[in-house]
Amino acid sequence: MQKHPVGIIAAACHLPPETTTLSKILSAENVNGAGPKVAALGFTGVHVFTGESPTDMAVEVSRQALAEAGVSPLDLDAVIDFSVMPQRYVEPAWSMSNELQAELGAKNAFTLGFSGGGAANVHAAIKFATALILANDDVDTVLLAASDQAISGNRVIGAGDEPVTVIGDAASALILRRDAGRARVVDTRLASRGALHDVLYIPGGGMRHPTRLDLYKLTLDAEKYAAADRHGALGSLVDALLSRHGLAREGIDRFLTAHVSDADLAGFDAALAAGDRLVRPDASARGHLHSSDLVFGLRDLLAGDETPDTVLMASHGMGFSYGATLLRFQ
Repeated sequence: MQKHPVGIIAAACHLPPETTTLSKILSAENVNGAGPKVAALGFTGVHVFTGESPTDMAVEVSRQALAEAGVSPLDLDAVIDFSVMPQRYVEPAWSMSNELQAELGAKNAFTLGFSGGGAANVHAAIKFATALILANDDVDTVLLAASDQAISGNRVIGAGDEPVTVIGDAASALILRRDAGRARVVDTRLASRGALHDVLYIPGGGMRHPTRLDLYKLTLDAEKYAAADRHGALGSLVDALLSRHGLAREGIDRFLTAHVSDADLAGFDAALAAGDRLVRPDASARGHLHSSDLVFGLRDLLAGDETPDTVLMASHGMGFSYGATLLRFQ
């Protein structure tokens, strides 16, 4: 066990006020709303960000987290961005974490970001932040933030009339601090499957097709996605993590995962036998929010009267990446 454990002292979430319905999204993107795959999503609509920059949502949710934790921006030693979607600028010299640092006035922090891991991004951010605090006496408090806005006309992810998920807009934030907080980070384990590097990607807007704006959309390789044993691989990762601490799935009080769809939740439940231990926040009106899905679940646990001992956050990034974080509540 860690001599000075790192804890999560705040978990905040933000949904933009404007909404749209699933039927409007499907109609705009020419998807048959009567198909069986649509019913398996479990979504009725999403929240839609209409502001100038998704960083605005990150600033809002970070301020919420700072207020909840009673922490000043000047207390932050690092700011980590775990967003998934492209943000204000898509170029190597820019990162939302830099702009977020400036907007918050966190002048004593340094910044970095993780991307490409989908709903597993949050685990990479937690693992790095925890290691950073434990390895450095001068690092005590780290802000993790994500702000994701779907590409216009590209909320439905899937092939034809067989959507895999529908993406909503949202932001979330966590604050980690040395030897503090109700939820202590015990361990995090990560894995990736390189053969699935292009299971979900944006073909346009980069160096290969810099002027092809028609290709600037999240594209799912449906064949690769269907062939991936996402929940089996995630279950193996979870078992490896728990075994390092003399635990088994049966010893976990609550499970948290991303809400890719109702069908995906059912697959997670079947693979990990979570049953009524699986936290199921009502995501019907917000869609899939990438890694922020897990923060919504964690926020609900931290805000409730329930006192679980062990909580496991586990999620996959469309089969390419996997992450699991073990928490012990105080």
